[in-house]
Amino acid sequence: MNLDVEEIGPVERRLRIEVSTAEVDAAFDAVYRQLGRRAKLKGFRPGKAPRGVLQRYFGEQARAEVLERVIRETLPKAIDQAELALISDPRLAPEAEPKEGAPFVYEATVEIRPAIELRRVRGLEVIRPTLPEPEQDPVDRYLEELRDSQAQLVEEVEGVQAARGHVVRLDYDGSVDGQPFEGGRGRDQELELGSGSAIPGFEEQIEGMTAGSERDLELELPASFPTPELAGKTARFQVTLHELKRKELPELDDELAKDVSDFDTLAELAADVRRRVQEGRERQQKQAERDSVIEALVTANPFPVPPSLVERELERRIARVLAPLHKLPPEQLEEQANSLRESWRPQAERAVRLSLLVPAIAREEGIEVDDSDVDARVAEIAEQRNESLRKVRRSLADQGMLDGLRAGLLEERVVEFATAQATLSDA
Repeated sequence: MNLDVEEIGPVERRLRIEVSTAEVDAAFDAVYRQLGRRAKLKGFRPGKAPRGVLQRYFGEQARAEVLERVIRETLPKAIDQAELALISDPRLAPEAEPKEGAPFVYEATVEIRPAIELRRVRGLEVIRPTLPEPEQDPVDRYLEELRDSQAQLVEEVEGVQAARGHVVRLDYDGSVDGQPFEGGRGRDQELELGSGSAIPGFEEQIEGMTAGSERDLELELPASFPTPELAGKTARFQVTLHELKRKELPELDDELAKDVSDFDTLAELAADVRRRVQEGRERQQKQAERDSVIEALVTANPFPVPPSLVERELERRIARVLAPLHKLPPEQLEEQANSLRESWRPQAERAVRLSLLVPAIAREEGIEVDDSDVDARVAEIAEQRNESLRKVRRSLADQGMLDGLRAGLLEERVVEFATAQATLSDA
């Protein structure tokens, strides 16, 4: 076997592998022996058909099996000889089919693990991120939502016009170009006006109706409409409003607090909500600071990233998000996937950069994760799932997730180390 290695990019190599005539002929001999034992040819006992007969009947199959055989036997040797650390499957390109009595040449393009030169891990200078202030006090918003959830619906008197905040019960029949469409018909549907749960414009055109009245609506179906061919078209709806109700909100007082919580007073409930809100903001702040340190870390230590790893990470994230939406039409799923590919690519690349940096930093700084650390994390997962430790460990092992769990722990420790060594300052 002769080998030539060409550098075609920072993390790409092209291997040109020439398999000798002797190796090719040996492969043909082995393949035809196997074919002869398996072949059932009229006039010949198993294993007794002449080579010429086998070539006439199975020549194409033999060449395909020889191709697979010589690549399987020579490619690993070539990779070892070239001392390459592959991170993706080789892309193969035979120059021609293998033939008896001639050498066989093929090319394999591979991506390799990039050489990482750590430039700066300690002493990163990071601007402390600032969380945006909420437009409304979160405690007030929570209490308002709590009050709204306990509201009673009371039927309005005759003649009252539907307005924002009312809950209506109605029938509707929709059509586009005079034809009914899927999802365009409803009976005894309850709708809160102003909730934004209907097609844009629908709720607004219900306002002003009274119980027992009918109205024809006309509006444009949004671009996100579930049936893509109808998106952007004008739809007409015949609406009959049967019932109109208003919400009667309970008093925001100690009695409400007792009804919906374990607290005796509204002040105690509000204090508990504020504590949980503050804890949540502290977690958000810590995560934002962690993300800023990671960004500084990958920026300070540049290296070429294998494209296949980015694509793999990107597709993994997209698949996880779209999995619950598998019942949507394929074209709509693909449209969403394409949108996510465009917007999420930077995050996927950053995640890949970090995953490659982490082992290099861990080696440099002596950061380790041992079996006891993995056991402790498995125990945490078992407690969260309320399952036995043995069951959770077996489940993680069966899914091949223990190595990923160990890698995640190492990443946590490396980022914690970089954060502890960084200088965070306000902008």
